[in-house]
Amino acid sequence: MLCRAIDFLAKSLEEDDFDDVHTEEVPNLPNWVREDDNVEIIEPRHQRLNVLALGGCEPANITGEVVVIRDLDDSKFINVSGKIVVTAQQFKGYPQTVKYRQSVKLFESLGAIGVLIKSVTSFSINSPHTGSGAEGARIPAASLTIEQADMIDRMFQNGEKIVIRMNMKSHSENHTTTSRNLIFQITGEKFPSEVVLLSAHLDSWDVGQGAMDDGGGCAAVWSALYSLKQLAKKNAAFKPKRTIRGIFWTSEEQGFLGAKHYYNTHKNDTNETFYFVSETDTGAFRPVNWFSHLSFSGDQQHMKRLDEIVHLLNRNGILLGLMNNPSQGDVRFWAKDGIPSVNYIPDKAIDYYFYFHHTGGDYITIFKDGDLEYTASIFAVLGHIIANMDNWGPT
Repeated sequence: MLCRAIDFLAKSLEEDDFDDVHTEEVPNLPNWVREDDNVEIIEPRHQRLNVLALGGCEPANITGEVVVIRDLDDSKFINVSGKIVVTAQQFKGYPQTVKYRQSVKLFESLGAIGVLIKSVTSFSINSPHTGSGAEGARIPAASLTIEQADMIDRMFQNGEKIVIRMNMKSHSENHTTTSRNLIFQITGEKFPSEVVLLSAHLDSWDVGQGAMDDGGGCAAVWSALYSLKQLAKKNAAFKPKRTIRGIFWTSEEQGFLGAKHYYNTHKNDTNETFYFVSETDTGAFRPVNWFSHLSFSGDQQHMKRLDEIVHLLNRNGILLGLMNNPSQGDVRFWAKDGIPSVNYIPDKAIDYYFYFHHTGGDYITIFKDGDLEYTASIFAVLGHIIANMDNWGPT
């Protein structure tokens, strides 16, 4: 499916007459397959649980008594050996809560025989949220809905003995696989070797469409470059001095592997220099309040220049701020080299985004009128101004 999508996008970008449309292989990727996994309470009553295996989960058929962990620090004092751990953490924002999904190997090291992670979200209609977290672990692991995790927690706190059977069939294939990054650009008129990067990722988890995470980001980046290309045909002022490059990363969900491979492949390329890198991967939503911002990594000089661009967007009715944040998603590799970088964080990324994140509900209907257009306009402005700015400064 992903391979066909990449082929379709590459053909479409060529038809849009972008420069240097091509793909680059990313080899040796994990090859994990979701199967029909069944998890059920068998004591004190029978009830099938709504779960999704975590990425990297290996097959197993186990039965065990439950122990509930509300806080990771509790694992230092609660005996989990020989038990199935069910987490019942409070959602305190994604960055603070996702550590529970990444705790499978911790619980394995403490002797747990299986793990059910309460889905990393603040809202649910009995929908499990998948994600990475079981890679390298030898015990089965799955995400569990908020409602059912809280139900098990209540039963456990009331002193009931709970026994669960986990019959997991999802597995890793014996061989790795290969995917591709997709690259296209508008070549700079004056400084073609100086690159302004706009990016998103085109892989997604296997549940839902992946429209929000991150098809909308790809659509916004594509639209931003296409708009600039069309404007340049009508007005030479829109022809960029520097190259504006779009990249759709593969294998982001497995740990930024597509971006990492591209970075490692090209980091010693003396023929070009990245002047600015950016990404949208928290929902291509229209900014509607001042919680929306560009998450920035870089020095004060470039932050000042970006602040000028943000104020220009503000004067044109786009509510957007600028905040320092070293967490830069796929473009982290360039950010660590000191290249100024931003991630677009709409106000809906604080909570609403995570209602649908990594679920079967990630469909195109999440987006409303204006969402993709406003996101595209933000990236078009960033790309156009930075590609033509004389006082952007050294990187």
